Amino acid sequence: MGFKDFVLGKFDKLKTKFKLKHEQYKGSNDDALANFRIGAQLKYGDASYENMYETAKDYVRKHIAYIESHNIMGKTVQDSLTDIATYAVIMLYMRKCAEQQAQQEK
Repeated sequence: MGFKDFVLGKFDKLKTKFKLKHEQYKGSNDDALANFRIGAQLKYGDASYENMYETAKDYVRKHIAYIESHNIMGKTVQDSLTDIATYAVIMLYMRKCAEQQAQQEK
């Protein structure tokens, strides 16, 4: 399998994994960002998009710390890398929402 097919295949697998995880984490009130909103509220006392973004960065840092302390063949390095990729896309969504909110406030 070549590079392009590998990457596109991983995106397909990330999509499937995201759908499963999303159902687990969205909360009982269908809040897609519930996990980040609660984390931001606990840490900052405010669940703004900026604070949810910072909370997501904290989640990413946890995985970065793991991959920094394990070599390429570490037992769950692959899981951490896929979680980082998923968080990156979620953070793009938060940025989009923050941009829309800023436009509405003008």
